Amino acid sequence: MAQLEYRNAGELPAALRKTVFRDHEEQRWRVTALVIRRDPVSDKEIGRTAFLRRADSSGGREWEIALDALYETTEVDR
Repeated sequence: MAQLEYRNAGELPAALRKTVFRDHEEQRWRVTALVIRRDPVSDKEIGRTAFLRRADSSGGREWEIALDALYETTEVDR
């Protein structure tokens, strides 16, 4: 089973913490946490999952997505 490493917003690199992502519905999101999966034998990183929350004051739902897919399916709106 993969080992999980959790990083909350305060532990994220500044570039990722400050980036706003815009989805196809023009909603704006910020990464609030990141989970890094590592192979238990080699300790090699095997994936990252980003947890997002709306970047505006409307609140709304939260969601999770593979970090690679986040960059592929959204626009960066710094």
